[in-house]
Amino acid sequence: MKKTSLGSLLFLFLFMTTACAAEAPETPTATLPPTQIHIITATLPPTQTPLPTRTPEPTATTAPYTPIEGQTTSQLNVRKTPSSESEQVGSLQIFDKVQIIGKDPSSSWWMILFPDSSTGKGWITTQFVQVTADISSVPIIDTTVQNISPAPITEANPTGSEAVATVEPTPIYATAPQDGDSAESPAISITLSEASSSFFNYSNDISVPDGDESDWVQFLFEGKSGQERIVSVVVNCSGSSKLDIELIQNGVTLQSWADITCGQPHQLQLYLYVSAPYSLHLFPAQGNTPLNYISYDLNVQLMK
Repeated sequence: MKKTSLGSLLFLFLFMTTACAAEAPETPTATLPPTQIHIITATLPPTQTPLPTRTPEPTATTAPYTPIEGQTTSQLNVRKTPSSESEQVGSLQIFDKVQIIGKDPSSSWWMILFPDSSTGKGWITTQFVQVTADISSVPIIDTTVQNISPAPITEANPTGSEAVATVEPTPIYATAPQDGDSAESPAISITLSEASSSFFNYSNDISVPDGDESDWVQFLFEGKSGQERIVSVVVNCSGSSKLDIELIQNGVTLQSWADITCGQPHQLQLYLYVSAPYSLHLFPAQGNTPLNYISYDLNVQLMK
């Protein structure tokens, strides 16, 4: 019984071994490498932080300037700008009151309220204005105008190069307005006295052949007839011509001064007598310019 079982097992073992050996070996399946998956995460650009907004500073409010009062000590021309060569917009009489609202950087000119001008303002020289108030607070008005150089003119040159000629600007002078004075009706007539008015100032402009051709300034002395008087006359002028002055009494020319050069003060010393009024006749010397224009300041002072 045991032998049969053992033989059966041996037979079964051999059969299975043979069967397994007869099967064709299977082709191994190639293993694919794992696919790499790249995940890209989009990064948003950083949000720009807005710059802080500048808080506007409050605009400084300039307190309105209160004009100060002055009084002229001479007849004065009122100019459009602070220059004796500027356009005249009017005139003031001696002892006129003015309202001063500014001055030029050199403190040589006052800006005043002047309703007769188109801007309601004008400029007068400070030399002949009396001011008793404190002038340190008078604002400076800058009227400087930048000069624009004229374009150079290119001229032909035999060498083939370009020659540049510079054009010099020519000053332009305005025509002096007519003021209607004459030998019989002078622009101003002043009595000189040691006790009261010992001097006076006068400013104006003249021009030929167009405009106001001459000015007449009259003065006389207080005192006993025949007494000697010494008078100083100082004139300062500017313009395109020279200045001529005549000293006249009763229609007779006593003395004359021709071709007074402008640009610096010129002093005349006169030895006169208490008698009829004297007149100073001022007019431009004849020149080579189309308009002979003179703006002048005159000071007449009793010395003795």
